[in-house]
Amino acid sequence: MAGTAGGQIVRVDLTSGQCFREQLSAEVMTAALGGRGLGAALLQEYANLDPLSPEMPLVLTIGPLCGTPVPMSSRCVLTGCSPLAKTIFSSTSGGPLGPCLLGAGLTAILVQGRAASPCLLEISQDGEQLVPADQFWGLGCEAAMQQLGKVGAAAVIGPAGEQQVLYASVETTSGEPFSRGGLGAVMGSKRLKGIVLKTGPATAAIADQPGFDKALEDLMRLFRASPFLLGPLGIREHGTSALVDLLKQRGMLPGRHFASFTGDETRWNAHALQQRFHPQPGGCYDCTVACKRIVSDGTLLPEYDQLAAFGGLCGLDDLEQIIELCSWCHDQGVDPVSYGSEKIATAGETAMTVKGLDLPPYDPRASTGLALAYATSPHGGSHLPAWPIASEILRKPVPTDRFSFDGKARVIAMFEDANAAVDCLSLCRFASAAVELEELAALLSAVAGQGYSPADLIRIGRRTVQQERLFNQQCGFTAADDNLPQRFFTESANGLAPLDQQRFEQELAAYHRIRAAQCL
Repeated sequence: MAGTAGGQIVRVDLTSGQCFREQLSAEVMTAALGGRGLGAALLQEYANLDPLSPEMPLVLTIGPLCGTPVPMSSRCVLTGCSPLAKTIFSSTSGGPLGPCLLGAGLTAILVQGRAASPCLLEISQDGEQLVPADQFWGLGCEAAMQQLGKVGAAAVIGPAGEQQVLYASVETTSGEPFSRGGLGAVMGSKRLKGIVLKTGPATAAIADQPGFDKALEDLMRLFRASPFLLGPLGIREHGTSALVDLLKQRGMLPGRHFASFTGDETRWNAHALQQRFHPQPGGCYDCTVACKRIVSDGTLLPEYDQLAAFGGLCGLDDLEQIIELCSWCHDQGVDPVSYGSEKIATAGETAMTVKGLDLPPYDPRASTGLALAYATSPHGGSHLPAWPIASEILRKPVPTDRFSFDGKARVIAMFEDANAAVDCLSLCRFASAAVELEELAALLSAVAGQGYSPADLIRIGRRTVQQERLFNQQCGFTAADDNLPQRFFTESANGLAPLDQQRFEQELAAYHRIRAAQCL
């Protein structure tokens, strides 16, 4: 398919040390498209394996818009079985990793086996090889990246991944880490210190340039009109830390262990970061929004999830301490959300999880859609597969009543399908706060040279979600695992009443009926 290097994959057997390339079938590429969908398709036959089994693959994929001028479209997707949640898990990262994978002529990398000693997977124009990495083993992510020197892009684990900490992350060159789900532990179990791309970024071919130019113009117009992305109070102006005040106003900023927030967010909100550091905007490889905040010395400041995890869920008010903890997490290669959750649990509190994955710092008592989304997420306790915050807080694409469960089963199923389609394109989730599937289908059609409709993208997204849910079922998960910690049904927080458990269960049952009917 145009834009995805013709669907080429390199399969790596760490046990034998062999690497070989093959062409993915047209049927797989058409059905999965790329990104998250392709990762789910390639992982499907391995559902019964232990997450840390040598035979359990780890899959890195890009989408069909990678390498095009579409902003925020060159993200990489890492898919595996989470050792923390035991579910299928997909994580995305920006930066040059995706374009450099395209530069290597690849759509995907699939790694299996376990090396006899630590190794790196190196990919260059001359091919791919496994090289010894004993000198890298034990290094933090920052030191490992520095020792690698100048390369096109890299993804490495830190000591946490090497020690198979269940919430270990994978750090990447100039992009967000593959943070949640513990896929760094999977790399560590395989004795794979990192993936190094020595190729440069590539530009994808576009089949219909006039059609692409028109579709891109429509997309950019919607970007410019988005208050959330480029408005004076949006994330371009203040970074994702702008969400701190917004979500506190809505009662969604959690306090310690999801009790009422009683801290002082003004010590670590967007204004505090601006006053203390005077940071500049920064973004991923092809980002026009630049939601990150970078200090003059190159330090990347924490984003909302890290700020609220440590400042809200852990109850810390010291900005310097929060930044230090985030820096330590990046260097060691651990997910800050799960790390903070573990520290709370160590202090005697029960971890707040869904399917074993620690909940991120968004309180579902402020959003019935979020409550349902946490429960139904095929990745465990994640808000991203459905991302109802877009409609219930940001009011996009249409506003929904965040305090009512009415109709939320269908809404969440629709959002899961649409967002999975966005993830198959490997587009940043923030882009979908401004554009809809009509614009994305027009862009894909122009790149691929064949017609795609919004309905086509929904079908691809739905198939991805169905494959993920089927994978989980084969791992032993049932409808009973689609649930929330009981605290949300019995305790109030931030002036909001507990969730109505009866209505939650009714809407959850409706969601299961919808998904069952779609599988017929």
